[in-house]
Amino acid sequence: MKHIRIFSLFAVLLALTACGGTDPDVPEETIEVTDYVFSKPSFVFGFSGQKRYSYCPSVIANADGTSHVYFCGNPNQGTMVDNIYHIVENANGTHTTAVSVLQPSLSWDSHHTCDPSVIEGSFKMDGTTYKYALFFLSNPKEYYYNEIGVAFSNDLEAASWVKYPQQIVKKTWPDEGDQSLGGNSKSWGVGQPSAVSLDKGGKVLLVYTIGDASGTRLAYRQMDLSDMSNPELGIARDMNAAGLDNLNGASDYTCNSDFAISPDDNKIIMVRPVQPHPSAYPAYIPVAQEVDYMDLDSFLSGIGRWTALARIDETLSGFPRNHNAGLSRDSFGHVKDWETPTVYFTVSKQAPDVNASTGNHAEWTYHIYKTKLSKRVRTVTRPKT
Repeated sequence: MKHIRIFSLFAVLLALTACGGTDPDVPEETIEVTDYVFSKPSFVFGFSGQKRYSYCPSVIANADGTSHVYFCGNPNQGTMVDNIYHIVENANGTHTTAVSVLQPSLSWDSHHTCDPSVIEGSFKMDGTTYKYALFFLSNPKEYYYNEIGVAFSNDLEAASWVKYPQQIVKKTWPDEGDQSLGGNSKSWGVGQPSAVSLDKGGKVLLVYTIGDASGTRLAYRQMDLSDMSNPELGIARDMNAAGLDNLNGASDYTCNSDFAISPDDNKIIMVRPVQPHPSAYPAYIPVAQEVDYMDLDSFLSGIGRWTALARIDETLSGFPRNHNAGLSRDSFGHVKDWETPTVYFTVSKQAPDVNASTGNHAEWTYHIYKTKLSKRVRTVTRPKT
């Protein structure tokens, strides 16, 4: 029986070989396969060696190879209060000194001022026409919820910006104070704005996160902010999330995303977190970011389906957390090569390297990196089907 089994196995192997693609009688075909591959990430900025964080970049790329980078940071070591900072990143990787350009200052904006998104346009307020708008998240110190505001300047390197005094997107519930979700849970509110110019003037597409009793989601508005004495804030519509998959291959929801458009190609691209969040500390930030695209007119109509290009995760960055990403765009929030964007993203360490109970918070490891997506077309020969 032993010899019979060996012979039978040999016969099967011969049969399998005879059915393989090496048979010269089997026709073959050559096809093109497209891959999207991220470059090795490079360090951009971090308050290294300090109990300070830098995250959530908004990036304007200039023709000379420099970039304006706006991001969230805390001015005082060990204290988690957000300001918006600015640096100029040079083509050789060096950068200017980080300067806090927007801080809490108003009744509704008295605690955290964060999540910048900067675009060029034409915005008139109190008799002055401004060239740039900076959208941001903030919240009142006595409450948990967030809302969205805007500030203006005529200089991307301004040390301070002029705030519009009111929120331009308010929380979704009418009652004063926080919205309870049961127990100690409260609604997050609205924030994490991402703005692009629709006409290189005052018309703006604003996409932002909502977290309330109806769940977490992205919404968008088409606004006209050309005259801030009578701003047209548009109607909020939930973004279509069709086509987005989570880490387990199931349908995903999303939040905290950045956007850019290519009007000539009728495309909108998005960099977003991929769910679910991990269970280990810090469990409140994701492990991966993904770049997706859709036709712009489909997006604005609330239809269409997202297509994924590539993901940033630990295998690429070397860090277990990859979060709060931004796309490198021109001053209007536009990109020319929408398939090959540069992505700025935030990294973080995880337990046991960080531990909130000892004061060794994960936030002190929030640093900004960047990577560029490349499109690679290969030819592959295979048996013809």
